[in-house]
Amino acid sequence: MKDKIKFLVGAITILLFAVAFTSTTAQPVVTMVYTPANHIPGDVISVPIKVTGTIQSYTFLLKYDRTVLTATSASFDPIMTPGATNFLPNFKYVVGDTVLKLTFLWQGANNVGITLSNETVVTVNFTYLENNAGTTNLNFYKVNTNAAGTRLQIPPLAWILTGTYNPSGGYSVSGLQNITSVTAGGDWATAATWNLGHIPDATNYRVIVNSTASPVTISANTTWPYHLQINAGGKLTLNPGKSLGISGNMNIKSSATGTGSFVDFGTTTVGGTTTVERYTTGNWNGTWPSLSSTIWHYIASPVSGGTINSYLGSLLNHWDEPTSLWVAETLPVTNPLIVNKGYSTATTTNKVITFTGEILNTGDQTIGGLTRTGTGGFSGANLVGNCYPSDFTWNDAYVTRTNVDAAAYFWNGTTYVSYLSTDASFFKIPAEQGYFVFVSSGFTSGSMYLSNGGRDNASSAYLKTSATNQLSLKVNGNSMEDETSIRFNSSATEGFDGEYDALKLWGVIECPQVYSITPETNLSINSLTSVTSQTVIPVGFRAGVADTYTITASGLETFTPGTQIFLEDLVTSQVQNLNTNPVYSFSAVAGNPSQRFNLHFSPVGIAEGKTSDIKIYAASHVVYVNIQTEMSGTITIYDLLGKEITHQPIQSNGLNKVNLNVQTGYYLVRVLGDNATVTGKVFIQ
Repeated sequence: MKDKIKFLVGAITILLFAVAFTSTTAQPVVTMVYTPANHIPGDVISVPIKVTGTIQSYTFLLKYDRTVLTATSASFDPIMTPGATNFLPNFKYVVGDTVLKLTFLWQGANNVGITLSNETVVTVNFTYLENNAGTTNLNFYKVNTNAAGTRLQIPPLAWILTGTYNPSGGYSVSGLQNITSVTAGGDWATAATWNLGHIPDATNYRVIVNSTASPVTISANTTWPYHLQINAGGKLTLNPGKSLGISGNMNIKSSATGTGSFVDFGTTTVGGTTTVERYTTGNWNGTWPSLSSTIWHYIASPVSGGTINSYLGSLLNHWDEPTSLWVAETLPVTNPLIVNKGYSTATTTNKVITFTGEILNTGDQTIGGLTRTGTGGFSGANLVGNCYPSDFTWNDAYVTRTNVDAAAYFWNGTTYVSYLSTDASFFKIPAEQGYFVFVSSGFTSGSMYLSNGGRDNASSAYLKTSATNQLSLKVNGNSMEDETSIRFNSSATEGFDGEYDALKLWGVIECPQVYSITPETNLSINSLTSVTSQTVIPVGFRAGVADTYTITASGLETFTPGTQIFLEDLVTSQVQNLNTNPVYSFSAVAGNPSQRFNLHFSPVGIAEGKTSDIKIYAASHVVYVNIQTEMSGTITIYDLLGKEITHQPIQSNGLNKVNLNVQTGYYLVRVLGDNATVTGKVFIQ
């Protein structure tokens, strides 16, 4: 390819223009105007067809060289769109043909034609192909027509009159070869980084970054006179203090396999257009308000100067914090997409959304205007977005929050998942991803400052580190899942703490929901100060449909060896030691009690006797006796005056549960076993 001769292509030929009009009407003038430009394979070439004069109906044929171009679509002037009052266009295109036929029929009153003044009636879109023949020079020309010379049906010859054609130049097409980076990536200035065995030079036209394993790195000031494309899943990094200048266009691609990523730690300038794609799945049926099963995506614009036109044909909403309602974005399509703001969108089918703007968002970002003025569970909720065309690290190392909670909430299609910026684990917010944050209780406004240094070409969305005392419970059922986390952190408090807790935000009704229950609110992340003798955590569960569900515990290894964690099912009265079996299955139906479980963490009681393997504690109106050895005997409960309240036999190797219907106060619990005797004092609420 690099030895290929540069060629000029005027690839479209007007073959025939047929017009029917009144006998007194002059012949219309038809022009095809196109400004010559360099193109390479894959470029879209749009050719406007303009008409001056009066017409009643007309047909024209476009003849083109299929080794150079292929017709892909035609877009009509609004007055001539299919179904319009006066024009009924017909677009005939057959794969393999070198002729494209467009027919319009004017249906005005009394068969009177319409007068046009250099108006674009249709724009034909072609895709430029590779011409392997070498130099090609095709000029515009006319062909005199007769019945024998036309193989597509046209009106009778008596109605055919030829217009005047004024093409403006041809297509200047570069035969320079594309150059593509290898999957493994590498430095831009290293020959091994590129598939042609040399760095991009004068024999190349478009640089395509296709490095998915590791990024292509630009470590020296670099200029490129043509186009730059980052393929879906490709990664490019501009090192700090370095510059990248692109004279042509920059395009970041997206597909079902991934989205291209560009981490800009330096300075980038683009002389042409800047576009970023975002692939989304969709099933919106085009009606409102039947949206219960609609797939929604929260996304944000990666370019400045973008407009809502990127979402044309899709549902697009923003979140209004004062009213806790979604608000639809409306015409005109020139309305701006606000940088750092999140939007929810739903498409009719799987599609690629294209953002076109002035420049890619880069540099440190300030997200202001966050409010807490509404009421209810979403008071203080603000939908923001990752405005970078790359991942961003949600961690206090890169995020400065002012009156904003640490939790970020992400919609996964069926429910919300939450991550804390105070975690030792580093969560990577995907490029162009929208997410909720909450202005902290007690404040009416807040803001965030994001450091450009937090950008990353991440290979994983969630990078876990050696966090301690963190238990996760993930529930699966009805082909959906949800998760809650319980942590112990000496910096946390027992009540809701915006630095270490995250609210429970509900998903779709069909999705199972699991969460911690506290006196203040329900939590998706619940951080407590420490494990104590009263550490029993109520766990809520909501089933959207009748099904068999599975809870899987993880993070057990992050606790001190010997710590025992039990899951108590309040419906079945079953107690399971999660250390020995972290998977628990159960059945549930919609409408079951919200508090389905209790979590018990290695309780410590006031023990007397030979063993410390017997733990006594209470939660609410229930006394628990944890006996992890073989033992027979009796559990007896007394009031402080020594009066027996109740007793029951010991169940060894498990968690004994005694329900009490007594007044609030302290009670004595005596475990009299065949090999040990233990007494403890508990408080019953």
